[in-house]
Amino acid sequence: MPIKTIIFFSAVLFLFSFQIALAHQPNIIFYQTGNIQISNPEISRAFYDELKGKTREYFIDSATDFNLYLNLLVPSPTNQDAKYSAKVFLLNGETYEEVAILDGSIAEWKEYYEKFGRDWYYQGPEFDQKVLAGKYKIEIYSLGEAGNNGKYVLAVGKVESFGWLSVLNAYWQIPLLKIAYFKTDVLQFFLTPFGIGGVATLGALIILIFFVRFVVGTIKEIIKHNQAKTMLLTSSGMDMREEIIKLLTKPAYDITVAFIATASKPEENKDYVHRDLAIMKEVGFNVEEFDIEGKTQHQVMDFLKIKDIIFVEGGNTFYLLKAMRNCNFEKVIRKLLKQGIVYIGVSAGSIVAGKTIETAEWYSDENIAKMRNLKGLGLVPFNIFCHYDPRFDQIIKIKIKNPKKRAQKLRILTDGQAILVQGNEGALIGKGEQVTV
Repeated sequence: MPIKTIIFFSAVLFLFSFQIALAHQPNIIFYQTGNIQISNPEISRAFYDELKGKTREYFIDSATDFNLYLNLLVPSPTNQDAKYSAKVFLLNGETYEEVAILDGSIAEWKEYYEKFGRDWYYQGPEFDQKVLAGKYKIEIYSLGEAGNNGKYVLAVGKVESFGWLSVLNAYWQIPLLKIAYFKTDVLQFFLTPFGIGGVATLGALIILIFFVRFVVGTIKEIIKHNQAKTMLLTSSGMDMREEIIKLLTKPAYDITVAFIATASKPEENKDYVHRDLAIMKEVGFNVEEFDIEGKTQHQVMDFLKIKDIIFVEGGNTFYLLKAMRNCNFEKVIRKLLKQGIVYIGVSAGSIVAGKTIETAEWYSDENIAKMRNLKGLGLVPFNIFCHYDPRFDQIIKIKIKNPKKRAQKLRILTDGQAILVQGNEGALIGKGEQVTV
């Protein structure tokens, strides 16, 4: 069979299996924090969410009049006794005014079986009305015995619209729903029409995959050996969360992080460590703490090679570098960077990546390791000075008197800045202009 024919029938089957299977595009957001923005509110979508002790807010900003459809449901296997309500507000001037209420306490919650996903729900109050252009807020809450807690589904919009991205998104979202949301066996997914269609599509694509396997494998090997290293050298860690998230190639909850806090061990105040850990968990990363002190090179490699991000926290730079030398960390990290693992440094974790760590002494980082050789890992061809403010200008000028050498040898970071390194190129990101002294 010609390749073009295979691709055509695979694509038709793939889209057909999707169109018959879903009424709403699934959006799994119960692990997200903060408010949710809903774009294109007429497009049919289902937001799988959870109240965690407080109300949840969704926002719509439409420049034109539109049909607003809302429906509240609960997954009967995990939350059958809960009843949820919603209030709809329209921004008038600087305040939101209530324009509608979906009262779950008086609504008739009907049992509903979604045959394509093979899931049971209780379907509650609905709202379906043409509304004016403007900014809307939808507030979800529960006044039942459980209070503002538990899982629910907010269905929005009635216009069914599915593109390739929606198809691909659904094929990883639905199994996740089975495992994390409905607490059912993921194998049930393959018994749904959607799952059966996907398996059939996969079977058709296997023919094409085997045909190009050798070529793809060769390309992957070339990329692997020539892949540019990616590093984010920060002054203040997870304050740069937005920049870190931009580096991700998959969802945050699928990212594994090795959190190396060795440099913080001599520090009395470890609040910054706890703060970075808390933000990571808030973002959704899978974080494992790891102390490189006392570990062998083999132990360090075995732990780090299966991670997506190596996050080296700040603290005492000298203490950190000594621990790195004892486990031959430089050799390990150079190999892992070539394999595509991302290195994120914080303060001391950034300074050690430079040619030397001498800048750590400039703001009284104590040399508790009694090190004489201050050579860094040399992952970047310059030194890094973190936590800059103007009071350090004089000491920087004393340490490097020649302005041209300062520009060549030193990168200065405020707490709102970082250096993004990809391959041999480094770019300043964050707030403000590059500091020059």
